[in-house]
Amino acid sequence: MEAEKTLTNEEIIRELLDLLKKNTMKEQANDVFEICSYVDVLEKKIDSMTEELTNMQNQIKEMQEDTLINNAKKALTEAQERLNARCEQIKSQVSEIKIQVKSTAKNIVDETKAKGRAALYRVTEFVGIKKRLLNVRTVVKDTIVSTDRDIARTALLAKGLRKAGQTVNNAFRTFADKPEVDYSQKEQKHHLTKAVLAPMKAVRKLLVSMEMHLDASIDKLDNLDMTVQFDKEKRMEHTKDKEQKAPDTEREVIYSPMVAEPQEYKYNADAFEARKTSEAKQETVGKELPKVREDKAR
Repeated sequence: MEAEKTLTNEEIIRELLDLLKKNTMKEQANDVFEICSYVDVLEKKIDSMTEELTNMQNQIKEMQEDTLINNAKKALTEAQERLNARCEQIKSQVSEIKIQVKSTAKNIVDETKAKGRAALYRVTEFVGIKKRLLNVRTVVKDTIVSTDRDIARTALLAKGLRKAGQTVNNAFRTFADKPEVDYSQKEQKHHLTKAVLAPMKAVRKLLVSMEMHLDASIDKLDNLDMTVQFDKEKRMEHTKDKEQKAPDTEREVIYSPMVAEPQEYKYNADAFEARKTSEAKQETVGKELPKVREDKAR
């Protein structure tokens, strides 16, 4: 799988992660990144499974032509085709998950640019892929069961073919007056073991690893949901505290002028009355002085 096709390298995912980090939502950014990483790992494992199954198919085709092998090849081919069909089903489901993740990320980024930080809480919408992940896990678990069954059958077939081959070999040796070979003293593996059993076991190992990654990604989705809810509650509590403090401040600001205004008004009135009385006295004195001068003149 090419690096540019991974979710963690998608431009829209990187943009969403940057927005989350810039808005003090680093934990949520980590959750989203890990969820995307799990999807990338699933794709890589699917690619590895496809390689193993292709190798298995080629090995079956190249198996030596004889009556026993021809009968076995049909059963082995059917087992390979069943595995391949399951692998394609898982691949299709993971592809749909990837599309949904990118679409969700784009919607969140667009709304955040238009409406602000609150839109980032929509990262909980990634939980929408949980149902798809659960479906993939079901297919993976069923495939593990069927693969175990095919591995057991193939092992029995390889053992039977090995014994049949040993019996035939000893029959020819007896016919040629040669001593039989004690194969119980020799550890031999039929070429089916390498051609079919090895790829089957490798695929099973990948399936078990996929199941573990699916469980981890589902847990991470649940964690993302909880961290977003916690962040919401924390911000709501912070906003509530600010609102409770705001009225007290307003009362102080409004209360001061209400007390000051009557005082200023009263002070100005007294000054006006005092000035008015002073002017009246001066006017009276001014009127009396001329009379005194008139008396002295007489």
